[in-house]
Amino acid sequence: MAVVNNIKEIREQRGIHQNDLAKATGYCTKTIGRIERGESAPSAEFMLRVSKYFNLLIEDIFDLDY
Repeated sequence: MAVVNNIKEIREQRGIHQNDLAKATGYCTKTIGRIERGESAPSAEFMLRVSKYFNLLIEDIFDLDY
């Protein structure tokens, strides 16, 4: 099972750049890029920070790919 996400789609819909998300969450743009592309699994802390930043539920951003 892998964690999939729609961070990039949400960012683009809201006109948010990776740099802005990085500053707001405390993660570097490289980490955000790897997670967006599915190359790295997000930590629980990352998922919480991103969901709070977007003001969305975690399950609205992240899901399990069976």
